[in-house]
Amino acid sequence: MKMIVLLTGLITLLIFSESFAQAPSTTNPVLFTIGSEQVTKDEFVKVYQKTNVSGEADFSEKSLRDYLDLYVNFRLKVKQSRDMKMDTTAAVLNEFKTYRSKLTPAYMFDTTILRQAYNRMQKDVHIEHVLLKLDPNASQADTLKAYKRITNWKNQITSGKKDFNTLAADSSSDPSAKDNKGDLGYITALQVIYPFETAAYSTPVGKMTIVRTRFGYHLIKVLDVRHSRGMITASHLFIKVAQNATSEDKTKAKQKIDSLYQALKNGASWDDLVKQNSQDKTSAANGGKLPSFGTGQMVGEFEDVAFALKNPGDMSEPVQTKFGWHIIKLIEKKPIGTYEQTRDDIKKKVENGPWSEYAKQSFLNQVKKEYRFTEFPEKKKVLMSKMDSSLLKGNWNDSAMMNMNDVLFTFTDTKWVPEKKSYTQKDFADFILKNQRKFLNQGGLQSMYNKLYDAFVLASAGNFEDARLESKYPPFRDLMEEYMNGILLFDLASDKVWTKAVEDTTGLKTFYEAGKNNYMGQERAQVTTYMCKNKDCEEDLKKYMAKNSSDNDLLSKLNRKGKTNLTIATAEFEKGKESEIEKLGWGTAGTTYTVNSDSVFKIMKIVSILPPAPKQLTDVKGYVVADYQENLEKKWIADLRQKYPVKINEQVFQSIVKK
Repeated sequence: MKMIVLLTGLITLLIFSESFAQAPSTTNPVLFTIGSEQVTKDEFVKVYQKTNVSGEADFSEKSLRDYLDLYVNFRLKVKQSRDMKMDTTAAVLNEFKTYRSKLTPAYMFDTTILRQAYNRMQKDVHIEHVLLKLDPNASQADTLKAYKRITNWKNQITSGKKDFNTLAADSSSDPSAKDNKGDLGYITALQVIYPFETAAYSTPVGKMTIVRTRFGYHLIKVLDVRHSRGMITASHLFIKVAQNATSEDKTKAKQKIDSLYQALKNGASWDDLVKQNSQDKTSAANGGKLPSFGTGQMVGEFEDVAFALKNPGDMSEPVQTKFGWHIIKLIEKKPIGTYEQTRDDIKKKVENGPWSEYAKQSFLNQVKKEYRFTEFPEKKKVLMSKMDSSLLKGNWNDSAMMNMNDVLFTFTDTKWVPEKKSYTQKDFADFILKNQRKFLNQGGLQSMYNKLYDAFVLASAGNFEDARLESKYPPFRDLMEEYMNGILLFDLASDKVWTKAVEDTTGLKTFYEAGKNNYMGQERAQVTTYMCKNKDCEEDLKKYMAKNSSDNDLLSKLNRKGKTNLTIATAEFEKGKESEIEKLGWGTAGTTYTVNSDSVFKIMKIVSILPPAPKQLTDVKGYVVADYQENLEKKWIADLRQKYPVKINEQVFQSIVKK
């Protein structure tokens, strides 16, 4: 265990080092060499400062010497693992690939949209809207028909022939329009799909615009724009009013909320009244506290009253919503944080919310621009001509594609990892073969083909960018190098030290025998215990022991007629283990102790005192394994230093020491 801790510590402390490799120069001389490998002064100093974060990096000679020794050992192990090509084994590569795949999404993202979202979060937009539903895969004729219809609606509203709210209630495909007449209230960033939100934020107050999304055509009217209200935390006391409530039920609910409000005004405990009366069972036990919310996350009546409260502790009069009656109490108001404070939260919302598709497209556009994406549409059409109805069923095969190797598109990198990569018809055909079932029910043949093609381009762009992450982002490269070295050192140390010490039973036994005096026990007492079950046995035992009867005689005389009145047992007790004999006072050979209690009578007699001796391997195996691991580690390092000669430039080393 001690060696596991030690080696794990080395990995933690030293694993950063490979990331800092720097070329030697007159101002950055070589500090030491391992075989033909050179390590510079600056590289060592950087690692020394980075890993000695607890105050030991004082640049004293002792601190530097100790760390240099650890660092050299680390570099020796890394060199051996790479010389053994452990970094090419399937197990290592699979583990590394899994870890890497968890980190790459953070780098394959257009971060400019985070700033765009943050800027929009500063404003709330009050909108009305009418939806004309249209299938994303609608024909050109149906699309034109729908566009003309919604354009006509817009013109009729503009000319005053139709009222926006009446039209929304009568004609909108949005089911909620029957109740809200198209009024969606205020929205803010990241609450609706990107094209809809962009249209809302781009339209002047009092104006209308038409935008198409995957749901159809939307006619949007902007009523107002205000500064963001920020976030609020509040609690509420709630009395439910069912949608089908009778007039009598509604009256009772109003009387109930009014009486509770009056009680609160008279000084009643908020928490007690909420716990006893609130019909929001999810919050009642916690004083009615609700999760923090902002614009558009609560029904308008509730939100407006909550944000109108000014100071923590302020309480509203009863407010009615479509759910019932509420009394709202302000806990806290917070403005929107800085971009740095909110960036991570925005990113999560972008990735998992209504902006997710836009985020993918934005990343694709970024990659296309950076790597000079060039497309050959005619080759795409040729491939499309090979598609048939089997694609719509998800069982298309690429048997006719074997010789179709014309290029569909290319990406060209002239900066990070110079390369012009071509993606052929055959590549796309392979993609279709593997992914066609994921795109079933995506409209007609052409529509499904186009969606597969778009997915292929996106995947290809991701793979092209992925291959350049280490070159583009030094922190990512460093992290990958650190993790790979960690895997290599762990696997090599397990083979050379940890697992070997446990599984090499012959080696472990030999090591123990050679140094068993290192596992000495304390003085031991060999004690015979005589235990009687009853009073008569006790009296007889004392009488016969006074005559120096042997143990066999005692058992014979006291256990007559098949009765077990007396038991005799002999055991060894080590001094310092708080055994019963030690608590009685220990002693010398012949010392006898009598122990009486309500249920038992016994005599403990020290037969002999045994001198200290090595403990058995089975009794100290954990300690022996730890020492064996340490021994294997030392031998391993010695072998490495012999295999890879280490030369330290003492003059350079002394230049680092603070005198």
